[in-house]
Amino acid sequence: MQYIYRKSLLYKTGVEYGDYTINHVEGCSHGCLYPCYAMMMAKRFGKVNSYDEWIQPKIVANAIELLEKEIPRHKDKIKFVHLCFSTDPFMYWL
Repeated sequence: MQYIYRKSLLYKTGVEYGDYTINHVEGCSHGCLYPCYAMMMAKRFGKVNSYDEWIQPKIVANAIELLEKEIPRHKDKIKFVHLCFSTDPFMYWL
């Protein structure tokens, strides 16, 4: 399993069903036969270079530490937190 570190984990969104999101995984191991929206956006913004890189997910190693700092700072504004807009957060074999 590969790990990455982030500066932030709790992101403000513009969707009606979740005002914040947590993306604690980058990539997806499902290996779908079509390029999904999340992979295309990750590639567009330089998070991954290829589909082969995308299907090797990376876990955010400092997720707990970030949330311990960020949740108290935003707790009065948070109504809903969506778990992982960018991948399947329940890749159980990982």
